Amino acid sequence: MVAEAMIDNVANNLANSSTSGFKRTLLQIESQPQTQLYRFQTDAGQVPDNRLPGVPVQVAIGTLGSGSDTYATPTSFEQGQLYANGNTYSFALSGPGFFATQDPATGQISYTRSGAFMRGANGLLATVDGANVLSDGGQPIPMPPLGKVEVDTKGNVNVDGAITAQIGTFEFNNIQALQPLGGTNYSAPLSAGIHAANNTTVLQYTEEKSNGDVVKSMVDLINAERWFDANEKSIATQDEATNQAIATVGRTS
Repeated sequence: MVAEAMIDNVANNLANSSTSGFKRTLLQIESQPQTQLYRFQTDAGQVPDNRLPGVPVQVAIGTLGSGSDTYATPTSFEQGQLYANGNTYSFALSGPGFFATQDPATGQISYTRSGAFMRGANGLLATVDGANVLSDGGQPIPMPPLGKVEVDTKGNVNVDGAITAQIGTFEFNNIQALQPLGGTNYSAPLSAGIHAANNTTVLQYTEEKSNGDVVKSMVDLINAERWFDANEKSIATQDEATNQAIATVGRTS
């Protein structure tokens, strides 16, 4: 089961290796509790041919492990490689910050490292999924149909020389408290400790690539598959030995 979970985790990282702003997930494994084994037996009576009660004996054999299971799949928020693509509405974050987006249908606010934005049909700065990108004040950001749009390192939106808004960037005191929503989006409970970013730089015409390592993921995938196969063969061997014990050793004349 752990090997299967490892394969699923690595496969998901590989599938998103080209997704802008994607953060790979790790797999933490823990041992299940061990069991202390004892041999219980009754020694024969001390006098031959005398049906005296025997003496019960308990002998410790040792511990028996009960395998392992998946403890958690935390996200690695390491900075991904930055790549300049020349797109006006592409933004990357250098530092620990996140963009804030809001689903116009549900009003749910989520946070993402992916800055692959666009000017929506309603004239607002939006994600490719249609969520509105929020300003530092938590409001949608209008984008003009014409004019040169430039964004400085603090997120200030400059249209033909006039600042019209500021793209919101936010940081968290406890980044591991973020809860994945799928893709590159996360929700932030109160325990995350959100606050305005002060150690993050906004880079226009740039995108942040996935922080996954394709080569390492391929090696991990091969190791997990071999591990799974080895466990499968081990179980088959134990089943065969049990069948032999039932069919041969337990046979009576």
